Amino acid sequence: MSDKKSFYITTPLYYANDELHIGHAFSTLAADIASRFQRSMGRDVHFLTGSDEHGQKVEQAAKAKGLTPLEHTDKLVEKFKSLWELLDITYDDFIRTTEDRHKKVVCYALNQLWEKGDIYEAEYSGWYCTPCERFWTEKEVPEKVCPDCKRPVQEISEKNYFFKMSSYQQQLIDHINNHPGFIRPENRKNEVLGFLRQPLGDLCISRPKSRLSWGIELPFAPEYVTYVWFDALTNYISAVGYPCDMDKFNKVWPASCHLIGKDILTTHAVYWSTMLMALGLQLPECIFAHGWWVTGEGKMSKSVGNIINPRELVARYGLDPFRFYLFREMVFGMDATYTEDNFILRYNADLANDYGNLCQRTLPMLIKNREGKFHKKAPSLPQSHEIAELSAAIKKDYIEAMENFLFHDALKRIWDMIQRLNKYVDETAPWRLAKEQNFELLDEVFYTIGEGIRFCTHLIEPFMPHLAPEFLKQIGCEQEKVLIPNLSWGQLADGTTCTEPSPMFPRLETERIQNLKKGNKPEANVPAAKKDKSQPVATEKSSDEDGLISFDDFLKTQLCIARIETAEKVENADKLLKLTVSIGDETRTLVAGIAAFYKPEELPGKQVVMVKNLKPAKIRGILSHGMILAAGTEDGGLALVTPDKIAQTGIRVK
Repeated sequence: MSDKKSFYITTPLYYANDELHIGHAFSTLAADIASRFQRSMGRDVHFLTGSDEHGQKVEQAAKAKGLTPLEHTDKLVEKFKSLWELLDITYDDFIRTTEDRHKKVVCYALNQLWEKGDIYEAEYSGWYCTPCERFWTEKEVPEKVCPDCKRPVQEISEKNYFFKMSSYQQQLIDHINNHPGFIRPENRKNEVLGFLRQPLGDLCISRPKSRLSWGIELPFAPEYVTYVWFDALTNYISAVGYPCDMDKFNKVWPASCHLIGKDILTTHAVYWSTMLMALGLQLPECIFAHGWWVTGEGKMSKSVGNIINPRELVARYGLDPFRFYLFREMVFGMDATYTEDNFILRYNADLANDYGNLCQRTLPMLIKNREGKFHKKAPSLPQSHEIAELSAAIKKDYIEAMENFLFHDALKRIWDMIQRLNKYVDETAPWRLAKEQNFELLDEVFYTIGEGIRFCTHLIEPFMPHLAPEFLKQIGCEQEKVLIPNLSWGQLADGTTCTEPSPMFPRLETERIQNLKKGNKPEANVPAAKKDKSQPVATEKSSDEDGLISFDDFLKTQLCIARIETAEKVENADKLLKLTVSIGDETRTLVAGIAAFYKPEELPGKQVVMVKNLKPAKIRGILSHGMILAAGTEDGGLALVTPDKIAQTGIRVK
């Protein structure tokens, strides 16, 4: 992050031909959280989002509904804005590519590159994918299907206009190598550099009107319209004053971050970067390509039928728990799998048990024993000293993580403090101190807890902007607004009075647990180990009593190769290690009972076999997402199951 005071962040322009799903909401929420954090740091923020409204898919979707393209996009844009309002997205500007302010800048940029000689006319033959609005070479489509969407392509020969993207290939490679934080995360940077090792072709930036009429005319060739990506990418500068209001433009450009999904990395890192170079403009400070939310059927897609509607999740669980879950669960930059059971496990573990329960278990005692007043005391207990010192380290790590868009790391550090505070309650036993009337120590304990809640809540606020103020009200800080740089331990005023806590996060139950509580039998496909042991065991002879299972049942277990990234001991658990493992584009946390046989420092880099599709379980307060395989040895030890050669991380074991 640069030292400039302003912070300019953008989302992709969402394509106005379909409804938005959780993946679109995720990108916009990430930008919103980053913007809220930057405002809390005291910076001027400009947060841009919008809609991409030209192109063949929009034209076809409108025609199918009996609407003009503009009527069609008008309706969808209202739905976009309605969803952003529901999610409380604090954007500063919403740009549409059909607006005059945008079209003028596209024409200006085209003219600049035409006059410079960076755009030329040529005959072109290639294989064209209408849904993706993209040409492919013969080598790229040996089976005549689009590599991206897997739909048929058609051969087209026509005259078009091309941008000399290839002229800027080496300049772009040099920029990436000289600016390590330009493309993030690191694996995406390597992906782009790999793409640039091959000769870079020129970019076709036009479509003849005979084939597509819905677009911005080329100013020097009115029988053509602009290719949708050249049009859409220009929004990042058209929305902030280029070229008419350069004072405004220079205040925010270069962009601090283009926040995008990994599927549009090439268009941003290569197309957009070379366009900016040709225009003589600085490149953005960062292009961050995050992963996808996937389901059991893979990436969310209307054609697959696995769309998750964010409106439904907000209606069911509330806005702030929805916002929290998305960024607590996903390692930002990797893929993550959404399941309702996983949502409920995370909600119950982190929100109901840890954060919510911290208030619920302590504030009633404070009201009963000290009239609800926090009395400021200097720490005397070693645990109180430890927590006060921990706060400074957590704030430092939190700021560093948020500045680098590592939202999962920021939340992890906050929860390190919340879990430490819960442990502190158990260690100091304020109920016992109250019974003994040791009010001097009791006041210290309550103050440490109250200050811990206040401290963590200010850090949580970008993620949970509605419930965080409610937590502050419960500890008596109703009007408090603190900038993060000014946040420090010990700012809870002496005599602050708490209120009776209300349950912010009532526990949730999965449908399976609800059925068990009602006395219903578990579903047939629930593994025996997961069944409620209070249910009667059937005495009738089972067809698989001999222990054999069908091949189809065996295939339900998904084994894959995982690489251990980190390993550490689980506190107060001699047999358990907490592991972070990579399975390709996704990173998971799991707990393994191997501490008696492996030291944590021996494990990073080791490949193991993991059960990938095991339901998450909470073990010693840690949500474990999978299980690694091991076998007993002849000497009574334990051996991890590993491949005998280096295998591709994430690949399924067959």
